[in-house]
Amino acid sequence: MKYKAVLFAAVALLIAGYATAQKLPIGVDFFGKLRSISSLQEKDGNLFFLLKQADLKQGKYISNLYQLKADGNTIQLTTGSDVNWFSLQGDDIILRQSGKDETTFKRLSNAYGEALEWLKLPYCVQEVAFIAPDHFFFTAQYRLKQADGLNADNYRIFEELPFWSNGRGDINGLRTVLYQYDKGNVTLLSDTLASVSELALSPDKHQLGYVLRKHSGKTYPDDKLLVMNTVSLDTKTWSVADSSSYGQLNFTKEGTLLFTLRKYSEENPQQNAALYQLDLTNGKAKELYDGDVCSVGNSLISDIKGGNHSKLFADKQGVYYVSTVIDHAPLVQVDYKGSQVSILTPDSIDVDEYIPYRKGFLLIASVPSRAQEIYYWDKGEKLSRLSDINTSLLDSYQVVTPQPIEFTNRNGVKLRGYVLSPAHYEEGGKYPAILDIHGGPKATYGTSFFHEMQYWANKGYAVIYTNPTGSNGRGNEFARLKGAFGDIDYDDLMRFVDTTIVKTNFIDKRRIGVTGGSYGGVMTNWIIGHTDRFRAAASQRSISSWISFTMLSDIGYSFGYAYTGGNPWNNYENLWKQSPLAYANRVKTPTLFIHSEEDYRCPLPEGIQMYSALRHFNVPARIVIFKGENHELSRSGKPQNRVKRLQEITQWFEQYLR
Repeated sequence: MKYKAVLFAAVALLIAGYATAQKLPIGVDFFGKLRSISSLQEKDGNLFFLLKQADLKQGKYISNLYQLKADGNTIQLTTGSDVNWFSLQGDDIILRQSGKDETTFKRLSNAYGEALEWLKLPYCVQEVAFIAPDHFFFTAQYRLKQADGLNADNYRIFEELPFWSNGRGDINGLRTVLYQYDKGNVTLLSDTLASVSELALSPDKHQLGYVLRKHSGKTYPDDKLLVMNTVSLDTKTWSVADSSSYGQLNFTKEGTLLFTLRKYSEENPQQNAALYQLDLTNGKAKELYDGDVCSVGNSLISDIKGGNHSKLFADKQGVYYVSTVIDHAPLVQVDYKGSQVSILTPDSIDVDEYIPYRKGFLLIASVPSRAQEIYYWDKGEKLSRLSDINTSLLDSYQVVTPQPIEFTNRNGVKLRGYVLSPAHYEEGGKYPAILDIHGGPKATYGTSFFHEMQYWANKGYAVIYTNPTGSNGRGNEFARLKGAFGDIDYDDLMRFVDTTIVKTNFIDKRRIGVTGGSYGGVMTNWIIGHTDRFRAAASQRSISSWISFTMLSDIGYSFGYAYTGGNPWNNYENLWKQSPLAYANRVKTPTLFIHSEEDYRCPLPEGIQMYSALRHFNVPARIVIFKGENHELSRSGKPQNRVKRLQEITQWFEQYLR
């Protein structure tokens, strides 16, 4: 049986390699050819959405509004290149362009000519809820106090925690507050000491739901759920649970309020949020589903897509949302009566966004080895692709199909990973391989197109990846890593590598590299301190010491405890024991470090510490630091920096794995 399994895998990989033989190679900058889809909206049978694409020549991202015609063709409706939000209002489309201290709204008529400036507000507008075109509620950034004195750009003042945030910069004294715009008059509606989020408007537009989080020197997960009467502006606070976080608010047609609720758990601080329904007539809140196995939200990661999440949706049958199940992202339904969860869409498609349409749903989704498209699903067997935004392009390139690899971890849990064979795989050959570890750790790898992996496969590498213990998609218990970092998850990864070598029979076990970012970077640092089996490593946006990370990261004081189970004052030795830096004196593996100057999630000193330790012990090491970039470098960094990052990693592996 073992021989048959090896033979089957080899034949499958041979077929996959042959299929790419006559197509164009995927280059280091291929991501710039693909377009991400987001913000799908429908009105009177017309479909509108945003397309975003990296422009390597201009060194930026281009985002515009498009319409999908019945024949599958797309029409570009704007030319401004920076459209990141729109709203369908009557016969018009309202566009928004937000700056640091000002937001401009433009109106695009149904004739779809040039968008004309309609309104300018002296605020950095974020969420908007329209009552009418000249009456709406919005949130905007509000700074409590400006820096004292002259030349404020020359220094930074911090008095709060967190004081900075990845992708946002310094947030000390920064709040998000609620305003009303009514026929030219702007009114402040919320406490400037707190922050507002998750605006949701009832179908009759008489009620506005939102979440309020107060700040008192340190941010705690203790949100308040509020509902405002949009006429009288009277507000009521609803108490469902203490020490909790609310999210994804949306009203049903019957007027009840749906939301997710994550209760703080000492045992598992990273547990999934539960799904709730609040009856506003009697104040009764009901838990519809605990969120354990089918968590709310798509945690599949990619380096070629962006976009928004869809709000919770309900009909007479139940509540719908996108979930993460093992390594797929289906649309699921929770039944009102029995809280039973049903997976609706087929395993062959991963859903990013959805909206109800006709007798089914419109989806922004991707199928294996392909990028996002717009689909129609009829709630039955029929799944129809409506767009051709990325598919024809990918059909002409050497896209390698991921092949599943099944294995069992030490706890007896059956897990699945994938292998991309080298694009020109030949039977009997031996090839170098790269183990790619995802971030999170509650992220998930799936089967959709992933640029960096496809690029390495086109360069002649086998690329292998899996979802170890700690990943999302298998329930709260599987994702719990508190106090066990570097134990079961490390063992899962090593078992996966061992199994893949045997089942593929073409990976040269003496020429395997390892890389990963964020949690994947932490694990890369951990791996090189615990085994010499990898010929080279590339550690990206990593953590080297839980002690320093806890005090430096924008999420350090909560995230660090969630995974180590302690802090520097009550369990210093345990934090150090779980820190990769503690084992730097054992490292023999040549390691490249990739980090960004403005990464406040895994701050730059984390990469520098590990790099310095390896150089101290005379281990070949190199660090590349990207100016002006943050934790999102590989996904949304400047296009030219994304190219440079991938070139550096590839050249490092070329040096040591060839």
